[in-house]
Amino acid sequence: MHFKTNGVLFQSLLAFSVKGLGAVAAFVMSLVLARTLGPEQSGYFFLGFTVIIFISAVTRCGFDNVVLRHTAAANSNGDLRAVRFVFMRGAAVTLGASAGAAACLGFGAEFLATALFNKPEFGPVLLAISPSVVSLALLWLIAQSLQGFGRVSSAIIAMNVAANIALIVAVWFFGFSLGSQAALAYTIGSYFVLGGFLVYWHIRTRGQADRSSYDISLRSMFESAWPLWIVLVMSQLIQWTGQFVGGAYLPPDQIAQLAVAQRTAMLVSFILMAVNMVVAPRFAALHAGGDLDGVRNMALTAVRLMVLGATPVLAVMLIFPEVLMGLFGEGFAGGSHLLQVLAVGQFVNVVTGSVGYLLTMSGHEKDLRNTLLIVAPVSVAITFILVPLYGAVGAALSTALAVGAQNLLAVYWVKRRLGFNTLAVWRFKSA
Repeated sequence: MHFKTNGVLFQSLLAFSVKGLGAVAAFVMSLVLARTLGPEQSGYFFLGFTVIIFISAVTRCGFDNVVLRHTAAANSNGDLRAVRFVFMRGAAVTLGASAGAAACLGFGAEFLATALFNKPEFGPVLLAISPSVVSLALLWLIAQSLQGFGRVSSAIIAMNVAANIALIVAVWFFGFSLGSQAALAYTIGSYFVLGGFLVYWHIRTRGQADRSSYDISLRSMFESAWPLWIVLVMSQLIQWTGQFVGGAYLPPDQIAQLAVAQRTAMLVSFILMAVNMVVAPRFAALHAGGDLDGVRNMALTAVRLMVLGATPVLAVMLIFPEVLMGLFGEGFAGGSHLLQVLAVGQFVNVVTGSVGYLLTMSGHEKDLRNTLLIVAPVSVAITFILVPLYGAVGAALSTALAVGAQNLLAVYWVKRRLGFNTLAVWRFKSA
């Protein structure tokens, strides 16, 4: 176990470095857009970006973790044919669903902007960014496949780095003044990134004879994907309902404050995402081999790493929120209290550990689904109550409360199904 732990430490440090680049890229993207477009136009862009993130996640149809789980298991047997099979089936379903959703979003952009968000000026942004539903959905699926066979750094770049950097370069080079211009640039850049990673994925998975010893059928993939799809939809609702409801009730400048605060607060939990990239496929492999002690030790080691890395970031956000929000330009410092609330919610996410992946990688995805089926509807209801009463503060509070409740309930299920408490980080049992 000492060797395995050292391997996790090294891989986590590597993933932390690359994920740090991704977090910086996302932060700089928000910073550049806010300062270049101003509060109103950046508010429209961030709202459109939130919409396509949500729809691209939903249209992956739950195949995210199915691809990750089965790719990790097949790769442990050196079976690249199964890796290709799993990805191609998932990508075919995702392409069909995301293309249909993107078309509906594009054709209905003006109607949705007026009827749903009460912001006619939002229509051109929604139209320009709608095609990126497809590119984001497929990029995420490629990243899950790369993560499954150990290409953690490449997976992080595909998910969080390349498209953001492309947009930053475009904004600096062309000097956009409208949210719709930035939206179109993001769409074009994301397709270039998708093409590059499709080529890279093909190169990494070719060269094996047309035989496979790993037994996985399309039907079994769908059976696993269905509960995971529900998990995905509910988790996306928890994360983004505050911005959706805020989009309907708040003026564009407050939407921009909320969006910037939420994206900045996520810097607290970027270490969680970095470590998850390493440990998720290892959870699947260890559980498949019956090594429950290995799963436990790896999970608790990961929590220690994450708390250690996230605490200083949280402290800065709680002590200097005005400074951080002021970086985004005039009109954003007023959202400093939003940053504090959302940062605390993200820290709870970190402290509870990789509970979602522990459940999905060990075959207990239904428990995670049931947790989110409880939390998400309550979160949506609370958001519709708090936002009209307290504005952006209500949106931030509802998001933070939902994130905390979701993870604490998942801790309970990990304890019940796998026999250990991820909050008990002082415990360690050698294998």
